[in-house]
Amino acid sequence: MSPLPRLLLLVVMTCVTGLGCTRTTPSFCGQPDDPRCPEGSVCMEERCIPRDELPACAAGQTRCEAACVDTRGDANHCGTCGTACEDGQVCSRGRCTDACAAGLTQCERGCVALETSTASCGTCGAACGSRESCAAGSCACEPPLTACDGACTDLGSDGNHCGACGNACGAGLCQDGECVDACDPGLRRCGQGCVDVQSDAFHCGTCGTACGSNEVCVGGRCRLDCPVGSVECDGTCANLTSDARHCGTCGNACTSGQVCTRGACACPSGQAECDGQCVDLRTSTQHCGACGRACAVDETCTNSRCQCAEPLVFCGSGCVDVRSDANNCGTCGRVCGSGLVCSAGLCALP
Repeated sequence: MSPLPRLLLLVVMTCVTGLGCTRTTPSFCGQPDDPRCPEGSVCMEERCIPRDELPACAAGQTRCEAACVDTRGDANHCGTCGTACEDGQVCSRGRCTDACAAGLTQCERGCVALETSTASCGTCGAACGSRESCAAGSCACEPPLTACDGACTDLGSDGNHCGACGNACGAGLCQDGECVDACDPGLRRCGQGCVDVQSDAFHCGTCGTACGSNEVCVGGRCRLDCPVGSVECDGTCANLTSDARHCGTCGNACTSGQVCTRGACACPSGQAECDGQCVDLRTSTQHCGACGRACAVDETCTNSRCQCAEPLVFCGSGCVDVRSDANNCGTCGRVCGSGLVCSAGLCALP
């Protein structure tokens, strides 16, 4: 026996006899003395599991570390993973609020739609399985899966339920819902089924790697199942013609104030770009009527023209308050006599 297999056998024997395995082994986690899981893995049921081997979450749920949650109604992950609501608040439609929105039911500190929530389907806490969706308050297998013996299965590749529930292939394999002796070229054997790991959402890239409920398998990799007209950008579906975060191409974000129109960043209708910012030339005191045309300190911009700010009026060379200006009392050019002051637009004794 070569040295390497002999060493592996020794490790296995010492683990079995309890002489060499401790909770400091990297695969263990969850206890105070355990080390952190390696990068790219999470702690699940006291074991470090690689992220790409974690089971798929149910429809409408998002994976936050080891847990599958509905970020629309989870007070610890409200809107996004790790965003916790304050004490006394609930999570309603992905936002922390004081009360649930109309039509939602409070389950602990979360607000859910019992008709469609996979975390609380029909009643609070009644969670659907990883390949189930919730409709009318009842859990059901997601197409193309079928419920057989209380579990969701793919009749196209399940050797125990090939083509129909209970139709077992015995020593054979299940391919496209029929029992065969061997897989066709280009297909891979996964369990008792023959699948195309380049496109099978339940065996994507490798056997047992299932894509999420809102994903498809393309070229052996799970990708978001984006609607027609949008593409996947940084884990979200984006319309490149109108998404200001991904305008024209993924990652091309428009500057503050700009919108994305036909795949190009531009200022909204009625505004112009001045010094890299979108401004309204009709009302901007720094760019009144044209970029760089600034109004005076006591002026406002109205209909693209600099005008005296109320209650000031323009007299001669500047804006004055005719209610108190002794040289323009009540109207431009009316000068109060010696010893008089202007009060409320009238010349009077002090």
